[in-house]
Amino acid sequence: MKKLIFLWSLIAMIAVTATSCKEDTEPRLEKPTEFVLNTPPMAENTYVLSSTSGIEFTLSQPNYGLGVVPFYSIEIAKDEAFNESVAVEGQYTSAAFTVPGESMALAICSLWGYDSRESFDGAARPVYVRAVSDINNVDYARIESNVIELKSVKPYFAVKLPAKMYLIGQPQGWDINNGSMVLSEPDNGIGSDIYTGTFEISADDAASGFRFYTELGSWGDNGVLPSVGAAADDGDNQSVSVDDSGTYAGKCVAGKGNWNITNWPGGTMKITVDLKSMQVVFQKVN
Repeated sequence: MKKLIFLWSLIAMIAVTATSCKEDTEPRLEKPTEFVLNTPPMAENTYVLSSTSGIEFTLSQPNYGLGVVPFYSIEIAKDEAFNESVAVEGQYTSAAFTVPGESMALAICSLWGYDSRESFDGAARPVYVRAVSDINNVDYARIESNVIELKSVKPYFAVKLPAKMYLIGQPQGWDINNGSMVLSEPDNGIGSDIYTGTFEISADDAASGFRFYTELGSWGDNGVLPSVGAAADDGDNQSVSVDDSGTYAGKCVAGKGNWNITNWPGGTMKITVDLKSMQVVFQKVN
């Protein structure tokens, strides 16, 4: 019996030791402590931003302890203390990258509060920059670099405007160049990919069909943007009907199939197209 107890104790000890060794040798991402953004060679000069220009940055890779590929991004501020800052659009996986002039101009206009051409002064100004390194799903991986100064950056007026979509079909004469029936993102939902518009549509026009386009000028191909319809292929039209409240809700796809609303009574129709969930809503407005 004593031998049996000893044997089981020995097995347990070996198991614990093996587990401890495995835990000690298991690769683990370290919390980084070093991250340097280098000052660009042109930092003392004036950067004149444009839609075709860019600012080159290089940095040292953080010491994560493993061969991982972090995501790098840039933030800018009005002062070295970064009391007020904004993130610059874009992520990079290389330690040397170019931030497009448009992205930098958008960030500067946002930071300085330029929301109209009348408020925009166009003056060159110093811009303080830091880099951020992060790894998806690792909450302690984020690290901010040192702050560098770009002595003079001359922006241009760049403000993101709501994206637009166009109803194309019988209600507007099947003219791919006619953008009179516009659906738009809301001002407070830029980038949401949710478009709304309100139109007067007769019963005959609704029954004859329509679809949507993210841009004008080309009818496009089956199953791909710029057309958004009830089905992928041209001619694969879908007959639908509104319910007792005057509403139809259903799916949409990239494609050229039309909606034909068979029981639309005529009148004001509010249309919502959600390109993230790929859903449409046609609703009677009293």
